[in-house]
Amino acid sequence: MTNAEIARELRTRATDLARQGDNLYRVRAFRQAAMAVLALPEPVTDLLAAAGPKALERLPGVGRSLADTIAGLAAGPLAA
Repeated sequence: MTNAEIARELRTRATDLARQGDNLYRVRAFRQAAMAVLALPEPVTDLLAAAGPKALERLPGVGRSLADTIAGLAAGPLAA
C-alpha cells in the first residue's frame, strides 16, 4: 500500500472507532497517525524494510500498537 492508502485506512478506522463510541484519545491517535504517514518523505514500506516497525514508533503519536497496525497495512490487505 502507498502512504496515501495507509493514511486513508487509518482515517477510516478512526471514523469507525468514533461511530462505535470508542475512546476519543484512540480515535485521535489514528487520525494523527494518518497525518504522520502522509507527511513522511519516503514510503512506509521503505522505512519498514530499512528499520522495521520500531522506526514507525519515532513518528509523533505512534506507539507500538499503531506501528504494528501500520506495518500490517503496508504489508497488504491479507496481512491487515
